[in-house]
This record gives sequence, C-alpha cells and structure tokens, in this order.
Amino acid sequence: MKKVLIVDDDKSFLLSLIDGFKAYENQFSITTANDGLEAVSALQEHDISLVLTDLKMPNMDGFELVAHLSKTMPEIPIIVMTAFGTPQMESNLREMGTFQYIEKPIDFSLLVEKILKGLQPSSKSFISGVSLSSFLQLLELDRKTCTVTVHSGAQKGIIYFQDGEIFDAKWNNQSGSEAAFEIVSWKNVEIELENSCSVKEAKITESLGFILLEGSRRQDENSAAAENGGTLDDLNMEDIDLDLSNDGEQAATVEEAATHEPIQTESSNPMLDQFIVMLSSFQGVDSATISGKDGKILHQSGNPSSHIANFITYVAVAAEQIKMAIGAAGGQYSLFTTTDGAKLLILCGPEVIVGMQINSSAPPEPIADGLRPVLNRISLS
Repeated sequence: MKKVLIVDDDKSFLLSLIDGFKAYENQFSITTANDGLEAVSALQEHDISLVLTDLKMPNMDGFELVAHLSKTMPEIPIIVMTAFGTPQMESNLREMGTFQYIEKPIDFSLLVEKILKGLQPSSKSFISGVSLSSFLQLLELDRKTCTVTVHSGAQKGIIYFQDGEIFDAKWNNQSGSEAAFEIVSWKNVEIELENSCSVKEAKITESLGFILLEGSRRQDENSAAAENGGTLDDLNMEDIDLDLSNDGEQAATVEEAATHEPIQTESSNPMLDQFIVMLSSFQGVDSATISGKDGKILHQSGNPSSHIANFITYVAVAAEQIKMAIGAAGGQYSLFTTTDGAKLLILCGPEVIVGMQINSSAPPEPIADGLRPVLNRISLS
C-alpha cells in the first residue's frame, strides 16, 4: 500500500489529520514526522509515495526538506502546506506546476483530492522533482533569508536571499546579476539550502521574476545554439521578413500604420517607436502596456490596470517555463479572458513584453503575427 509522509511540528494538527485519513486507510497509509530531520529518517526507513510538509519547523524546516528531496528523491511528489501573501503570488507559483500547495487552515476535502491525484501512477497534477525556478519563488513568497547552493553536473553556483529578496549570486569568477542569470538557466539541478545569508548589501537590483525570465531566455538560446551550431546573436536581423500577413489576412503594414495618428511617447528608440505606431493601427486593441523584462513600463495607451506591468512580467516568466518544459517552438502568445469578456493578449520579445486588452471580437492570432517581427527586433541596450 502506498504511504504518505506528513511533516509538521504541530502535534495536535497531525493527530487531527490522522483521524481524518482513517476513512481512506484502504487507499493509503500515513506516517508522520515533527520536522525535516525526522522526515529524512522516515524517508530512509519507509517506502514513501508522497510527502505533505509544512514550511516553518524547527531543526530542519520545509525548505531544507524540499531541497533534500529534489536532490535525493526527485521522483516523490510534494504538497507544501503554507499561507502565501497575495492571490497574485499564489497564482504565479501555481502556474509553475512543479509541486502542489495547500493553504492553512486546511480544506480537508481538497487535501484528500490532491493526495489521491498525487498517488496516481501517471498523475499530470505533479511533475517529478522541484524546479529551481519554483523553489526560488517559494523563498521569495515566504520572505526567506538563506543561501542556496545549486549544482548542475560539475558546475556550482550560489544564490543569496535576504527577507525573500535575491541579494547576490556567485558562479566561477562572476557575481551579481550575471551569475544569477547563468545559474537559473541550468537544467537538472541539485539544491542545497542553508538558513543564513552572509551577504548584507544587495548586488542584484533586478526582480527575481526578471532574473528567471532572462535565465529562461538564455537556456533557450543555449539549446538553439547546440542544435543549430550557432547562437541567436549570429542572426542577421536585417534579413528578417517583415511580411505582416497571416493566412491571407492582411495585417497592417508599417506604411499603413504611419497614416494613423501616432501615440505620444517619450521613447528615443526608433524600433520601439515604430512598434508603438504599428500597435495603434490594429482595430480592436483597447489598451496596451509595453514593459521591459524587469517590469519597468516603457509605454501605456488606453486605460490599463495599474498592476498590469507586474502581471505581464509574471505571465511571461511562466510562459517561458512552460514553453521550455513542453518543447514548444515557433511564435507563441498568451491569451486571457477578463471578467467583462475582453481578452488580454501577451507577447514576449527578446527584451520587451507587450500586453494588450483586445475586445472579444478581435482575433488574437493576426495581431500577434503582425506585431511579432518588429517586437523581436526591439533592443533596449
């Protein structure tokens, strides 16, 4: 029979769960641990099929336990019990999909549902192991102060967190953002965690979301280089065809866009200016936000939400991770439907992200295909 390990330092809570799970004793059995150290011993003594763990515990906390599992037993599904800060942050972690979480106070019926799904032989609700990106976001969400050591083959990198903020990173002779970009781009990592941070002064100013997005881009670039014998920097951008048609549907061209009244912008970037003019030419685009991958707003038109830039950045991070996980290629976009029936279309270029609210009758694909060639040529450097 499959066995579930529950890890929590609240003994009364453990007893209540054990009583509740008696109704399911024909489907799985239970063993418990009061902290991470006891959990490690239980994992060595028993054949554990799933781990349900709290995060805040003495001796060895849930973060250390998750790191241990990712290194030694990545095939075991994990459910994390915690209380996150905001719905937006919860959604961001949930979209990463690499492990499940449930909030305290526990919804018992939901917990049982998650456990039963996790115990299924080919469950799609869980992915074996914990990705580095998800683990780092968990540290951010819980405002953790710690040192994360990451191994990938012979490579070793260190990332420092203070109160949930990424402070510094070290790899080879590099430090700061460049080291962080490299580390988060690694595949097949092992994670070690120390609950202290020796770095007192922040050397990284970018957000964790931006660090993860750039690391994902570099991972894609390295994969493309390995397959094609070159890097994306070798491409001659002048040779890119700017035909903006899509399956016989003629999207607006740059010349046609120039006949529309330009949107006012303070940009001094000619390619960005051209993109903004093109953006204004598409019928059905009610508002738009253009931002860098650090979340800095470069341009807004219409009446977008004040929080749209952060949402767009996090969506772009999740989309890049999903694209990498499923091996997607070619032009991709993200599409969401708002409560009023409008659509939010998000496109991610190498350096710029654009989010557009389009009305319900506007087809997203011609807009995406029309804007993507110029979006891909915008450089902020």
